[in-house]
Amino acid sequence: MSTKTKILIIDDDPGVIFLHKIIIRESGLCKEPASFEEAKEALNYILSESGSDTRFLLFLDINMPYMNGWEFLEKLSPKVNPDHVKVIMVTSSLSHADREKARSYKLVYDFLEKPLVDSQCKQIHQKLNGWINDYVK
Repeated sequence: MSTKTKILIIDDDPGVIFLHKIIIRESGLCKEPASFEEAKEALNYILSESGSDTRFLLFLDINMPYMNGWEFLEKLSPKVNPDHVKVIMVTSSLSHADREKARSYKLVYDFLEKPLVDSQCKQIHQKLNGWINDYVK
């Protein structure tokens, strides 16, 4: 059985989710990424799937109510295999401290400014081509 990669967008702004879904689809990265407006829901979803052969590529916002991106990473990191989860921080934060903090997490693969653009998704697809081998709609 082959490994599946699920792509998730975790952001509290429905407009950003809508835009990022379009960009991810049009870039060829994924046909239908899943989305969550609350990080806790995404966390529960990932943990419920973490024992399977599923990998996750997450586009994670930092500044969200209830559970922010840092809290999400703190709860997720010890509970998943770091070889099965890659997180791309997608944020409006221009803070150098946030960029440095992101580097301290083994799960964080990249740190990008909002909004995503087509060329970034194509570059991610190219770099992770061996890691992303199948897609889940």
